[in-house]
Amino acid sequence: MNSLQVQPVARTVTSVRWLPPRAGNAYTDTDLHFISGSSSKHKELVLWTTTNPDFKQLNDSDTTDDTNALASLVAKTSHDGDVHAIAAASSDTIVTASSFGTISIYNIGYGTEKDCSLSLRESVTAHRFANGEPAVCTALAVQPIDAEDAEVASCGEDGKLSYAPISRLDALQSHEVDSTVITGICWPTPTQLAISTRAGQVKLFDRRTPSEVSSVFVDPSQSYDFECITSHPSQSFRLATGTNTGAVLLWDIRNPKQPTMEAFNVHESNVWSVQFHPTDSSKIVSCSEDASLAITQWVTGGSSGDSQNRGVRHLSSFFNALSINCFDICPFTRTSILVAGSDSGNLLMEKSPANEFSMF
Repeated sequence: MNSLQVQPVARTVTSVRWLPPRAGNAYTDTDLHFISGSSSKHKELVLWTTTNPDFKQLNDSDTTDDTNALASLVAKTSHDGDVHAIAAASSDTIVTASSFGTISIYNIGYGTEKDCSLSLRESVTAHRFANGEPAVCTALAVQPIDAEDAEVASCGEDGKLSYAPISRLDALQSHEVDSTVITGICWPTPTQLAISTRAGQVKLFDRRTPSEVSSVFVDPSQSYDFECITSHPSQSFRLATGTNTGAVLLWDIRNPKQPTMEAFNVHESNVWSVQFHPTDSSKIVSCSEDASLAITQWVTGGSSGDSQNRGVRHLSSFFNALSINCFDICPFTRTSILVAGSDSGNLLMEKSPANEFSMF
């Protein structure tokens, strides 16, 4: 089991997201930025910067060991409620999901390392129960990134799916698509949303026919709670879900009436987040309450073999004993950089050349 680098940050980190590089002269290749969100005592957003490892590889004379300072805090702001999800809309705009049922848009101001800012631009309540009480906004997704017409979609404990243009949150549309908690959401296509539910279902919602849920998938042989969902970056018919049993399920929905599903039992407890690796989508990355990350090779050559023995690489740390709640892999660098957050009050990081990240 490989070890993660750990940086204590004295916060329960519930969400992390890399920001796209900034265009023009404002962006330098020497630094990358990401956002973390926290809960419990510290309900806040934090902007971090970290050295771009691609840049360092070109400057081998710089031999400073910075493993004790994986990232530097450059700005922070309070957040109304626990941060349940963060999505990047651009290098200077993020969207957050709150335990109070709100979707909020924050602007990022860049200056010197000590002169950056995070400021709330707009907020709207997207999720409420029938009695009017706020319902937790559990997840959100933005598409397309870095576009003027970007849209945000969210889901919540009220069983509703909501979406709106980021430029006009007041145009929010909401649809009741389930009677139980919706735990995850993603955009397989520009018109189609996929959700995962606490009742162990995957549902597809097409905005062109909002009065009906087009498809429902469930594994009849198992009783799962789904905790998260993601879509393949280029094959919209592939989805991955994480379960309360520690399994990662890979779905092929080309035949919606009879989708195929393959299970990979890679964790010992709840899988909180899943992601196809952005530069090698033959791998699914996941994080879990068992305090580990797992990289699962789901594509094999020749015969499929035993899926339970498919190549899996685990990442953990002796210094992080509690749940890893969230992670994100930077899609903008040749070096594979993974950042994660945990209940232990830690940021965790893995930096390695892409070909090394792919080895087991």
